[in-house]
Amino acid sequence: MRVSVIVPMYNVQNYIDDCLNSLSMQTMPDLDVLLVDDGCTDDTPKIAQSYVERFPNRFRMVHKKNGGLSDARNYGIPLVNADYICFLDSDDFVDPDLYGRLTEMMKDGTDVAVTDIEYYYKDKNRCFKMDGLSGWKTDTLQKQALLSPMFAWNKMYKASLFQNDGYRYPTGTWYEDIPVTAMIFAKAQKIAWLHECMMHYRQRDDSIMSSTHSPRVQEIFPVLELVRKNFDDSRLSVQYHDELEYLHIEHLRLYGMFRFIRSDYSKELYDRSEEVMKQYYPNWKKNRYISNLSFKNRVFLNTYSQATAMLYDPLIKR
Repeated sequence: MRVSVIVPMYNVQNYIDDCLNSLSMQTMPDLDVLLVDDGCTDDTPKIAQSYVERFPNRFRMVHKKNGGLSDARNYGIPLVNADYICFLDSDDFVDPDLYGRLTEMMKDGTDVAVTDIEYYYKDKNRCFKMDGLSGWKTDTLQKQALLSPMFAWNKMYKASLFQNDGYRYPTGTWYEDIPVTAMIFAKAQKIAWLHECMMHYRQRDDSIMSSTHSPRVQEIFPVLELVRKNFDDSRLSVQYHDELEYLHIEHLRLYGMFRFIRSDYSKELYDRSEEVMKQYYPNWKKNRYISNLSFKNRVFLNTYSQATAMLYDPLIKR
């Protein structure tokens, strides 16, 4: 079974060695690594080329104009010929036997296999690990998956999902993983979970998702609109209503709201999130999955709306 790993690269000269070294050490012999130079302006392509020369049977590289992460992933998909596809961000790294382990799990007809995630900090005293698949009790494995992290890169997929079914990542936006991952999970016939932490997600102060000052944090709204449209078009919105509602709670009322609070656009973000929830999920506070949250997060969900109104209403602030 052949596996292709697509690695988009843009100006990561300080981190690319860790990423590519981890791929060079993979125990799986038939592994194809496609490096997509997304118009780098630093020494990233030069470093990557050294791996292509040292490991010609494993690494290859293509070059394109800068178009962003999704564009680089999408560019690489038609260039691979494999049974399974993975994505890896170029500042992250993986354990040596990750792709071999995931491949074994895929051999029984699994559509997508998931591994756990370590949030990797420069400060070695900090440690946070996240399950790749939610442990919450649900009716089906698909619903369990829809309550899980939507990252594209801690997963192995049947290549046919991209090559035949035509999945592509939306370009020109943040949060690009969510629409594709959610739809793949909803339609998957079989999902597997490697309940071990074999993916290392580097935390950088200069990363895209660490920024709260960019106006692009607002792009979560059109992304979630795309999710709703995709599920409506596939006639899956009713079947997965509670899970889609929780996805919105997570990104607009809970963890996403922590980013909103720190944003330069906090009032606008709050107002838009209120508008979306009232329009599409007016009874969201009764969502059955909220009971699985910590006491602290449940309190936040129940009180944040009022606290924010008091913060921004000039009549109350006087």
